[in-house]
Amino acid sequence: MGCCETLMRAILVIINVVVSVAGAVMLIVGGIFLAKGYEFFDGTDMENYSVSVDPVVIPMMVMGGILLLVGLIGCAGACSGKGGLLNVYFVIIGLVVIAELVVLIYGYIKKDDVKEAMEDGVTQLFIEYYSFAVKKNITSLSEDKILAVNSFQRVLGCCGIDKPSYWLSTDNTKYPPGCCDTWDGENYDKTGLQDCPEANVFKVGCREQTNSVLNDLGIIIIIIILAVIVFEIFCMIAACIAKKNDYLSA
Repeated sequence: MGCCETLMRAILVIINVVVSVAGAVMLIVGGIFLAKGYEFFDGTDMENYSVSVDPVVIPMMVMGGILLLVGLIGCAGACSGKGGLLNVYFVIIGLVVIAELVVLIYGYIKKDDVKEAMEDGVTQLFIEYYSFAVKKNITSLSEDKILAVNSFQRVLGCCGIDKPSYWLSTDNTKYPPGCCDTWDGENYDKTGLQDCPEANVFKVGCREQTNSVLNDLGIIIIIIILAVIVFEIFCMIAACIAKKNDYLSA
């Protein structure tokens, strides 16, 4: 057995042990969440915005199971050097690479739909908040929605749907606390508005900021997926080199 094959086998073993452990952790964590039935905003007025964790947990468990299976096959193939196991490993990784490319292309095609859905959800909340705090067309708004609007503005560093003046009117010169960079993220007036010096008001509208964040996030996701694909191609090459000796000795 050559040094190159030995090195590739060692690398494959290390990589696939890590992959197996990661898969097992994802399965265990997902199983715990699924068994406990955790829900976001369960029992609150925000149920319509985010409810069950199942849409996140189930795919995570499926991915964990695949990682565990691939890792075990990779470890067994690398340790034994048997071409059959490494061939299976090679095919699985190849299918995963193809699937990732399909997801990448699909995500790129659907990116505008994701932005639109995000904008619609944010706009709906902002309109309700505006009706309560500024227009006073509704007499009350749940604490969850008040915190959601203000926390969103505070985290993204934005104010109003398109600009800070969205909140202003002839009868109102105050802003939601989330528009003010001095807000502590907890205390707020029951009216949903407070005085904030213009110098402390976020100048960017939340629509623009949301699009910017989603664009940056999309770039990060693309870079991560491409890096993973390159890594997986390296594993496929390593598997080919590791099984070379098996074929030569056959």
